[in-house]
Amino acid sequence: MFGGMKNTNKPITTAMHDTAMLTQRIVEKENIGTNLGLYRGLMALQGGHLLASRGGLIPALTSAGLNKQESKQTWQAIAQGKWEANQLLAELNTQIKAAGKFKPTCVAGYQIQAADTLGYFRARLKGCKTGHYNSIAGKSLPAQCFGILGVVGSIGQQRVTLPFYLARAEGETQSDEQLMKRLLHEANKTLDSEIARVTTADRKFPPLEMLKAGYSHIVLRRPKNFTMIRAELPVYKGKGRRPSKGEVIRPMIHQYKGKVIPESEAEAVHTWQRNEVDGRCITLNAKIWFNVLLPAQKTWTQSDHHLNQKHPWVLMAIQHPDFEHPLILIMTNIKLTPDEAYTIFKSRWGIEQPPLVAKQLLGAHRQFVHHPEMCFRLPEFSMIAAVILTYCAACQPACPTGYWDRKPKPTAGRLRRHLSDFDFAGIPLLPRLREKRSVTSHLPTGYHPALALARAQKAVFSEN
Repeated sequence: MFGGMKNTNKPITTAMHDTAMLTQRIVEKENIGTNLGLYRGLMALQGGHLLASRGGLIPALTSAGLNKQESKQTWQAIAQGKWEANQLLAELNTQIKAAGKFKPTCVAGYQIQAADTLGYFRARLKGCKTGHYNSIAGKSLPAQCFGILGVVGSIGQQRVTLPFYLARAEGETQSDEQLMKRLLHEANKTLDSEIARVTTADRKFPPLEMLKAGYSHIVLRRPKNFTMIRAELPVYKGKGRRPSKGEVIRPMIHQYKGKVIPESEAEAVHTWQRNEVDGRCITLNAKIWFNVLLPAQKTWTQSDHHLNQKHPWVLMAIQHPDFEHPLILIMTNIKLTPDEAYTIFKSRWGIEQPPLVAKQLLGAHRQFVHHPEMCFRLPEFSMIAAVILTYCAACQPACPTGYWDRKPKPTAGRLRRHLSDFDFAGIPLLPRLREKRSVTSHLPTGYHPALALARAQKAVFSEN
């Protein structure tokens, strides 16, 4: 059973039972003892107890109903247990795929997968060498950084994103560029080659690095001062030096040293209407340039130049009626209409759902853990809990907050409130979820002469 969880004598609902059983199946294959601790920790986080404890993990476990010994065992399972976040994500995706309720978003025959980098800010963490940009501060702040890649989809009318790979910014991966490179190369090894996917990301992701990682279908946003060059060389007029590169394409007006550089003339203009979420029907315009290449960089190798020549792009500057200037620049290397490219890029925002739920709804934005491994594991653990909570909420009827909640939606916040006061002792555990019955009677305890002698010799050696 679930140890010393508090007993509130409340009935077990279907949503509570299904959430607990899915969590058990996800951690069931982990080592005995560790799987029980992971289950306890996930249920405590999904109940919002980390939010109530303001980032303290052991107080959160205690408020969930665990006694002192169970809280320590759960902390040790999360911090020191032999488990990996990507293995739990793989098991979670297997369980969700078997259920058949999740439907990936498909555009032009491609499943959409989105990539992003994120940071859990730790301003007072000693030895934190990584940082993440904070829009409020306007600069990079100390943070534990991660890269995330997931499939965007929905369950019914509710949008759900299922991440399948997390990458840490540790060791050699100290900068955002190195983190993105590691995420792209390692995540691509886990993908099913039989499924046609299009990868979308924000403007910080380098397109050439995505090509080198093996991503063949790409839709990316680009900065407003972005330029490209035509793949064809200009016609030589017989005077001066022969042109060695194509004409520069500037999709938007540039300013350099007080001078205004006009935008390049578009090769095609496309206008279409689109229905927004708020019910409006808007008209969008897109300026398009075909067969363009990335401008060469000094740091490129000969293979980089060759790869760039083999992959021409299509550049689109899309004008939204709510904005004075073009809203986004989209670059794609597959045949898409402007509306399809715009839809794929807008779906990119779905990858921000798991960290948003983990930080704001579950309280992982504030953390009071300082163990080197735990500083990475708790953010990963919170994102796994966020994905489980979001998925279970979308699969079940909405849990109203109160009598005033007349039209509730199946959101993670409502399910979190629903789980906060429940006693999970009434739900039976799977056979593998139990405490590890290890024999420890033969191990030395208390004062050990050999250890004391070694410490004394070390002290004498250090003084000399």
